[in-house]
Amino acid sequence: MTQSQPDSLFNEFPAVSRAEWKTKAVAELKEIPYDSIVWHTPDGFDLEPWYSHEEQTLQLDVPPGKANNSWKNCRRITVHDPESANKSAIKSFEQDTAALEFRITDPSLCSAENLRKLFAGIETSAIAIYFSGNLPPAHELLQTLLAIPGFATNTGGVLAGNIAASIGPELSGWKASLPEFRVLSVDTLPYHEAGSTASQEIALALAGASDLLHQFQEAGIEAESVVSSMEIIMAVGSSHFTELAKPRALRYLLQHLLKAYGASGASLPRLFARTSERNRSLLDPYTNVLRLTTEAVSAILGGYDTLQISAFDDGLSVSPDIAERITGNIHLILKEEGSLDRVLDPARGSHYIETLTAKLAESAWEIFRKIEAAGGLSEATAKGIIEPMISASVAENNKNIGKRKKTLIGVNRYAIALGTEQEENISAIAAVAEKLPAGSETAAFELLRLKTLSFAMKSGRTPSVFIWMHGDPAISFRQAAFSEDFFKCAGFEIAGSAALPLEEQSYSVALQNKPDIIVLCIALKDPVPSAETITSTLSKLQPGIVPVMAGKPPKESERLINAGIDSFIYTGVNLLEMLSSFQLKTGVQ
Repeated sequence: MTQSQPDSLFNEFPAVSRAEWKTKAVAELKEIPYDSIVWHTPDGFDLEPWYSHEEQTLQLDVPPGKANNSWKNCRRITVHDPESANKSAIKSFEQDTAALEFRITDPSLCSAENLRKLFAGIETSAIAIYFSGNLPPAHELLQTLLAIPGFATNTGGVLAGNIAASIGPELSGWKASLPEFRVLSVDTLPYHEAGSTASQEIALALAGASDLLHQFQEAGIEAESVVSSMEIIMAVGSSHFTELAKPRALRYLLQHLLKAYGASGASLPRLFARTSERNRSLLDPYTNVLRLTTEAVSAILGGYDTLQISAFDDGLSVSPDIAERITGNIHLILKEEGSLDRVLDPARGSHYIETLTAKLAESAWEIFRKIEAAGGLSEATAKGIIEPMISASVAENNKNIGKRKKTLIGVNRYAIALGTEQEENISAIAAVAEKLPAGSETAAFELLRLKTLSFAMKSGRTPSVFIWMHGDPAISFRQAAFSEDFFKCAGFEIAGSAALPLEEQSYSVALQNKPDIIVLCIALKDPVPSAETITSTLSKLQPGIVPVMAGKPPKESERLINAGIDSFIYTGVNLLEMLSSFQLKTGVQ
């Protein structure tokens, strides 16, 4: 078999220009506007569905940041007791853990004695060890760590932004004693969980790094020392290409920022990725595995140095051991079977991702300049500039989720029934949902569904829906599927669905189980007369029933409202608001 050179594969196909592709695309779309396939990103710029070699001018010279695409798999362990935390750490090595983050709950847990218990059996010179949470003063922690044999060469760090203030001019000394241990961090995770966009997070990371560089230069410390002591923590969401491009855009901008402070830009701060919590579902945990996998792939291909994949469930739906094992396997599969560590910056040269990287960088730089003009990140935060910026993004995102322009499987689409363990823990799950940050994309929907389910468990009655189909089955069945999915997102029971003619017996079928809501899926050229007849008859037979019609309001919708139609459900309505109103009408709240 003859092996062809890679470039020769394309010699038989003439290059297609952007204009040629768009002409063909418009022809294929027919009456559908071309703009419908253009992505209007949350960051305010548009992305075409296809880019060609003509966009090579948008390709940025993104520094790789490391010599190969290997990454450290980091396991996060909350430390309440050093001995039990040590056992969890030792066990995690079975899943190729190369870094440990100990989240300290009390500063006393960082005493010399407790740290010896915490590190028992762990070769601290071989495993990167990070600290976060409620830590003692920086000099106390670092002095204690230095006294531990082998720790001086540790490649972990302190993932707590407030430690910088207590280090001050001592940074150079600590850098000499712990050359690979990062004692400075910029954490953008709180902004992400509050609802920031990708370009905002890049800008905030730059602003945080700029604040540190300025602070330590004022103390007489060279920029290179600050850079080599810094770790930037970023969240990774499930918008695959955006999250892949995000660290690339950050690295590109970082090199320019560092040069402005007098650093060479040859070495960059390390990048630490955490999978996102704001899209995590409490009620559909196994879909979280898919979200985590997508996020992990984005982080790896984007070139993060360290990756922490959070457990897909917090133990209220799936046992902690199972959740930890399945989550740990994501890393193993991507590395050992996917071989994602073999190619450095695999996105390089992709016209689409290069364009996305460039546009993210441009958008982020504009935001960064505004933050710097306000005096830096700390000053901008104090002046109330950052919070409104993120709040505006949250409002727009919530609107898209409510209207299902953005789909979250198991949350605003395709909700599944609770398992036995979830039913037992329903109050605890609701308590967790109520405490989720403002940027959570799932909390409002899951709390809505939990209200219905809690009401059903207490009252012994689940609000139910019957779907009446009439007319063209090809259309009415699609409407019925839409309606069923619509009401299941609030935990309503589907009492039945049937294609029924306009005759007396049909009303008996529809009302047999005494549903609270009847959805009419009428696929006729003029649905008004049939809908009007059905609605008025249903209201007489079962007073208090809530008739709803699937589809946009027809021209004579006033007739239907007068006959008793409560509302119309269709793609584009705010699902969250409508389901809340149906809960009120059926006695749930």
